[in-house]
Amino acid sequence: MTSQFSSKVPSSDASLDRLKGWLPVDAVVVDGKPGLWWIDMKDVALSEPFFHETVVRVRAERPSRDECFTEFDAVIQLEKILESVPPTGFIFHSSRCGSTLVANACRALSDAIVLGEANAIDKLVARFITDKGVGGVKDALYSVFLRGVVNALAQRRTGSEKRLFIKFSCCSVSQLERISRIWPSVPWVFIYRDPVETMVSNLNNLPDWMQDPDHRVMAGIIGCSVDEITAMSREELCARAIGSFYTSACTLANDNGLLLNYRQLSVPVIVKLFKFFQVEPSSNEVAEITRSTRFYSKDASRSHLFAADTGLKQGQRSDFIQEMAEKWAAAPYNLLEHKRTVFSLRNPIVSE
Repeated sequence: MTSQFSSKVPSSDASLDRLKGWLPVDAVVVDGKPGLWWIDMKDVALSEPFFHETVVRVRAERPSRDECFTEFDAVIQLEKILESVPPTGFIFHSSRCGSTLVANACRALSDAIVLGEANAIDKLVARFITDKGVGGVKDALYSVFLRGVVNALAQRRTGSEKRLFIKFSCCSVSQLERISRIWPSVPWVFIYRDPVETMVSNLNNLPDWMQDPDHRVMAGIIGCSVDEITAMSREELCARAIGSFYTSACTLANDNGLLLNYRQLSVPVIVKLFKFFQVEPSSNEVAEITRSTRFYSKDASRSHLFAADTGLKQGQRSDFIQEMAEKWAAAPYNLLEHKRTVFSLRNPIVSE
């Protein structure tokens, strides 16, 4: 932590009231105590594709902005005093498959809060993974903390917010069942892509989840030891992780969830997805959604036009990528595709 950060805020009603408009930007450990790092973001639009990018911008624009640390009990108490928006829809994904495009489209809704892979959320979900099998009180406590963090991030800061969309990290789909237990009525979508194309994208530009030196999250997702993860090639690690993401979504798919393949993505399909989330976009919002899809989804400046890369990624596959995809991800992908087809016949919200 750098010198401009302020000290811990005590968990009294008066000091907690001060945190209205502040957002928990990370889950951290300070002086041996786990908790949350907060920034005063009363006047900040969450406009970047990823939440951490907004945090970087805020710190660059005004380094003197107040920050503080609290232990986790603060978010439990804040639930009593914050006016927050309940979740409207959850976005899960298999990595590099168009989920950021969909999250950006959610920002076209004038009354929406969109949280793109917020660190505090994803780190708490990761605790479900690394502490798998602990259960009992600890499991329940993580659920309470996660609900409180979401509530704090979903504060009404302008007064006009009515919708809340959360895009989780790709690893979070492994905890879809737990997340659904916390918010059983919230509809969700799982967006995924051909495993070879997904692998090529990740291996060309390694994501954080493939570079975590701890390896416990990946070991928990794949179902092997940390030592086995350490010895794995990047290709095998990527293929096994993606295959696991497919399997989790396929196993838990139900009428409250929508399976969506990357190749289906289009403005009409995104509009239908909003209807699945029980949102009816206005004509102006549909026009803004259309504009947002013309640009590269991860470019907040909207200076790079989107170009389809399916053929390019297929052309970049190596024999080893193909081998690993076939061994670890092809069967789960095919099962997921079959389930998507069956579900589309029962409830044809999204068609080819």
